[in-house]
Amino acid sequence: MQEKPAGRISLMDKMVIDPEKVSNIIEEFLRKKLAEGKKDGILLGLSGGLDSAVSATLAARAAGPSNVYALHLFDRETQPRFTNHARNLAGKLGINLEISDITEAIREQGTYQPLTIRTISLYATLNRVLVFLFRKFYGAVFRENPYILSLKEGGKSARKRGSSTRNYYNFLAGTVGGGFNTRHIQRKRLLEDYAARKNLLLIGSANRSEAFVGWFVKDGVDDLPVETILGLYKNQVRQLARFLEVPAGILREAPSPDMMKGIKDEDIIGHRYDNIDKVAYVLEHGLGEETAVANGVSRREFGEIKKINQLSEWKRANEHEFPDFFQRY
Repeated sequence: MQEKPAGRISLMDKMVIDPEKVSNIIEEFLRKKLAEGKKDGILLGLSGGLDSAVSATLAARAAGPSNVYALHLFDRETQPRFTNHARNLAGKLGINLEISDITEAIREQGTYQPLTIRTISLYATLNRVLVFLFRKFYGAVFRENPYILSLKEGGKSARKRGSSTRNYYNFLAGTVGGGFNTRHIQRKRLLEDYAARKNLLLIGSANRSEAFVGWFVKDGVDDLPVETILGLYKNQVRQLARFLEVPAGILREAPSPDMMKGIKDEDIIGHRYDNIDKVAYVLEHGLGEETAVANGVSRREFGEIKKINQLSEWKRANEHEFPDFFQRY
C-alpha cells in the first residue's frame, strides 16, 4: 500500500465508528453463520471482561437471549469480581450461563508447581513490583521489551546468543507464559466439547489490537475460527460497548490477562492500547511513521510496536471469519 502524507490527521478521530451500524453488521454476520452451520444457538466463553461482554451482548441481540450459552471457566487465579461480572451480565441479558472451576484440570497439568507460579499467586502488590523490576532490568541490560521474549518461539534466539542471563529471563517468562497458555487452551477444549454436544456455534472475542501484537494464545480460547470483534481496534470495542450499554463495572475494568493478580495487559505488553491502536492503524492504512509521531507516539515506541507486530506474525497463522471493517474505518 502506498504511503499517504502525514498531515495533521487525528488517528483517534479516524477510528470513531458508527456503533449502531457496526452492531447491525456483526449481528447479521452471526445470524448468517448460524444458518450456514444449521446450529441451534451460540456459545462463547464469558470471562467477565469487556471483549466477551460485548460479544455476549451482540450474540443475544442476534439470536435471542434464550439461544445464547456462556461458560465462565475460572481457576484459582481468576479474580472473584470477574465471576461476578459474568454472572451479572448474563442475568441482565437473560442468556444461559454455566460457571465451572477448572482449577483441578489445570493442576493436573502441573501448571501450579513451579516456584515462580506459586510466588505470583500470593499478592497483587508483589506481582506489580516483580513485573516492574523484570521490565526495568531486562530492558536496561538488553535494550529490548521483555514481552518480545514470549514471541520468540522456545527462546531459540536467546540460546543461540549463549547468554545465561537472557536464558534465565527466558525461563521466567516461559514459565509464566506456559501457565497462561495452559489455561486458555483448556478453556478452548471445554468450549469446543460443549459446542459439539449441543450443536452450537462457538464464537471468540479477540479484538484487532490484541491480534496485532500477538496478545493471545495460539490455538487458545481467543483463537477460534469464528470471531465477532476481530475487525475492531480496542478503542472501537469500547465505543461499541458504550452503545450496547455494557455495565459500568465491566467498562471500568482495565484489560487483564487473568494470569497474575494485579497485572494488566499493558503491564506485560509494555505499551498502552491507545498507542497500539494508533500504530496498528498507521501501518495497516499506509500512513507512515510521521502520522503516528504527530499523534503522540514516540519514534522508539513506534519502532518497538512495529517489531512486536512482525515477531508475532507466527501466532496469526490460523484462519478466522469475522466482519472486517478495514475498508470502513
